[in-house]
Amino acid sequence: MPIYHLMNFNSPIASGGLFDFNATLGLVSIQFLILMLVLNLVLYNPILSVIKDRNEYIVSNLTNAAELITVINNIKEAYEKEVIHAQKGAELEINLCRKIYKEIFDFELNITKQEIGATIQDELILRLMNDKDNTLNILETEVDSISKKILNKCLTSKSEMSLI
Repeated sequence: MPIYHLMNFNSPIASGGLFDFNATLGLVSIQFLILMLVLNLVLYNPILSVIKDRNEYIVSNLTNAAELITVINNIKEAYEKEVIHAQKGAELEINLCRKIYKEIFDFELNITKQEIGATIQDELILRLMNDKDNTLNILETEVDSISKKILNKCLTSKSEMSLI
């Protein structure tokens, strides 16, 4: 078919053109509807059901995660309260133990001081008694020695005097 026939709008081949409503339009629309029905049954419905199942799975996981986060936060708060309570109890116990051990230490220190003082005092008294006994013995020896010398001198003086 020559090109000039297509350019001629009065020719019977070119009548209607793009907007020619004849039986082929109905046939094309029926083919389109059948194609849509087949695509819906074969392709779109399975994909949509998979997407729907996936969305339900995601929503259920998010719900479970939110519930778990709530439970975890409650447990965390309970443990934090327990820790705070335990810390306060431990601080009180530590302060009480410090006070008790300080009292025990002071009591033991006083007893030890008294024992050391008594021991030192006993040792000092014993040492003084020994020193006194030693001094008395030395004095007695010295007195005896001096008295013997005096006696000897007296006797020698007497004997010298009798000789004169």
